[in-house]
Amino acid sequence: MRSFFGLCAGLMLVLAPATAHEETGYAPMAPFAKLAGHTLRGVGTSPGGERLVDIAKWELILGGKALQSTHRLQGSDYGGRTIFFYDEGAETYVFHYFTTAGFHTTGTAEPIEDGFVATEEVHGDKRYKQVRSIMTFNDDETIDVESIYVLHDGSETPGSSFRYSEVEDAGPLFD
Repeated sequence: MRSFFGLCAGLMLVLAPATAHEETGYAPMAPFAKLAGHTLRGVGTSPGGERLVDIAKWELILGGKALQSTHRLQGSDYGGRTIFFYDEGAETYVFHYFTTAGFHTTGTAEPIEDGFVATEEVHGDKRYKQVRSIMTFNDDETIDVESIYVLHDGSETPGSSFRYSEVEDAGPLFD
């Protein structure tokens, strides 16, 4: 199972325009500005220790009012799409994640000094109820993502762990 941060790697890369406000005129998307237009490759492990490679493409959509990420696990049919936006009424970043595995999630993301923290509710998966993740931006322009999965009985289990870096555009991730 992948989640928000499996898709959200790369925020704040030093490669794109300084702020989303400059690009879109919509200041709340500024924390996501440096991600738009980039493709990232994450190497990591599944909860069971299996090595995984994740490719994620990022783009501002809806006139810069939202950010979309499409990802796919390399060598797999599994992937998904996340759309992030700023909920002005709630004054928070919210997202929806849709997957090829039939489940979806809804959550919130909170910017922190060196990354983001996210909590998402899982809908349609028999094993997992919630995913909590933290993304940390490293000085070497890589991004670490760690997740904890919460089972329906309330117990917790380690989730996935990835390190992402920018790569050339990988072409279409899905037909």
